[in-house]
Amino acid sequence: MTNKDLETIKENVPSAWIPSLDSLIVKGKNAEIWDKNSNRYLDYVGGYAVLNTGHLNPRVVKKVEEQLKNYSHSCFAFAPHENAINVAEQLNKRYPIEESTKTFLVNSGAESVENATKIARYFTKRKNIIAFKGGFHGRTYLTMGLTGKENPYKMGFGPFPEFIHHAEYPYAYRDITDEMAIESLNEILNKQVDIDDVAAFVVEIQLGEGGYIPASKYFLQELKNISSKNGILLIFDEVQTGFGRTGEMFGANTVGVSPDIATLAKGIAGGFPLAAVVGKSEVMDSIHDAGIGSTFGASPISCAAALGVLDVFDKDNLLENTKQQAELMNDSLNRLMNESPFIGDVRGYGTMIGVEIVEDQDTKKPAKEIALKIIDACKDNGLLLVNCGLEGNVIRFMGPLTTPLGQVDEALDIFNNSVINI
Repeated sequence: MTNKDLETIKENVPSAWIPSLDSLIVKGKNAEIWDKNSNRYLDYVGGYAVLNTGHLNPRVVKKVEEQLKNYSHSCFAFAPHENAINVAEQLNKRYPIEESTKTFLVNSGAESVENATKIARYFTKRKNIIAFKGGFHGRTYLTMGLTGKENPYKMGFGPFPEFIHHAEYPYAYRDITDEMAIESLNEILNKQVDIDDVAAFVVEIQLGEGGYIPASKYFLQELKNISSKNGILLIFDEVQTGFGRTGEMFGANTVGVSPDIATLAKGIAGGFPLAAVVGKSEVMDSIHDAGIGSTFGASPISCAAALGVLDVFDKDNLLENTKQQAELMNDSLNRLMNESPFIGDVRGYGTMIGVEIVEDQDTKKPAKEIALKIIDACKDNGLLLVNCGLEGNVIRFMGPLTTPLGQVDEALDIFNNSVINI
């Protein structure tokens, strides 16, 4: 990035929002982007797991172009349009909730989680919400409260709603077992709150910002059992695990557990702003007239893009390509773990893979600085990655599911060489 570009950003953008990439991007095509200086990168950040179908997927572009010939905006609450109806219908058909469902379309992941929680409290007439340590659910005040990662997301912004409580999330590599996490949840239910005043559990099937840590089917099934037994709604935050990232269409398909409500965003519309709350019809219909709504939610353009995304899944064999990517990635990264003392763990569903960087495999001491050096080395060689985790020492892979297998190999070669030569 030139000094002039950097100065312009600093003069016009809040300092907390200064980008981490030190160049301006000017072009994207599927899994590749180019910056202002014509440097080419493999994009394994993907707009933070948004571009599941890649930059400018032709099917998405075609749907958007068709919509732009007609009109750009209509507030669905006043003047409905077919794109939103079709998206809602498709999500109701595809998301694996055991009963009939209805879908409410909004703008962002945080907005979907905010509305899911709002709906759950309204339906149950209960107050308390239980989320999990390490979870990330957004940057609105309620979703910050739900988020279980203090720094940087919550630091200095409190206090947060007192009705939100956090249980342990299972983290096998750090010796937090499923049983310990369930015991932590039961401790809250038995001692900290009235179990009959708990509206919902809000949980990620695999932690995103918290370190790309997958929850087991056993743990999630236990959550479902506890929630069903006690009249508590189970909300899956699938903002990041949805739309193929875990190897199936949704994370719920991967783990075989059905929630009462799910939140979807990121990969839903190929880079256009859209999100959804999908829930049991009884729950979604409980809200009074105009109790939920959105001016820009269900944007005709974003909904057109979402229909293009669904076309990619239906017509381009995307889930099979995702499974092939995941196999290549796991084979390569697990071999690397046997060669490098800095890799403590390789984990995740589908291509949603996290690599935990440590000072050495025996002590398992988190090594954020080494992780950042690896990320910098990868960038210097044409691969973009970012870190996550409570200690910032996990490198995560968020490349498009449409990435050609040859470019997956290229990305893995760059990563492997960067780790070995660190």
